Amino acid sequence: MSSALSLPQANLKMALWQVDADAMSSSDLYVWLNDTGLPHEVSIRLHELATYTKKAGNKVLLIGKILLIKIIEFVKAHPNLAIGAAVGVVVGILANSIPFVGPLLAPLATVLGIPIGAIAGHRLDQRAQGKEVSDGIIGIAQDIIEIAKAFFQLMIDVFNTIFCNVITA
Repeated sequence: MSSALSLPQANLKMALWQVDADAMSSSDLYVWLNDTGLPHEVSIRLHELATYTKKAGNKVLLIGKILLIKIIEFVKAHPNLAIGAAVGVVVGILANSIPFVGPLLAPLATVLGIPIGAIAGHRLDQRAQGKEVSDGIIGIAQDIIEIAKAFFQLMIDVFNTIFCNVITA
């Protein structure tokens, strides 16, 4: 895990992220969201996230756009993991449409579908990178740990940098 950033480190990181956010137009983000095959409603909601800003001192930080760019980078780095998790969500939604028992099955299908899909996708990503994938319960546990580390490291980096700038401003 990374250590806490100093204020100058956080300012530099935030300035670099701000440059990336300024360089990517809102329409480019929207096109990418649509091209990924997300439902139109989800694309609209995520595009709305990109408009969220926060004033810090005399700067306006494009917090929503930065978060969305970081999510896009995570998905690009782990494409099969993201697809697998999305398939798990779809399984839960489809289970809900089954007459009579659907509302009872949907929560279970979602709770099982998302992690199973994410693990399967993560394994595909690992194989695509030429890494060896362990089988059995130990391999699954390793996959869960790797997924959690990657996701939470992303969240820690983003929130440490953003909050250091917003709180101290």
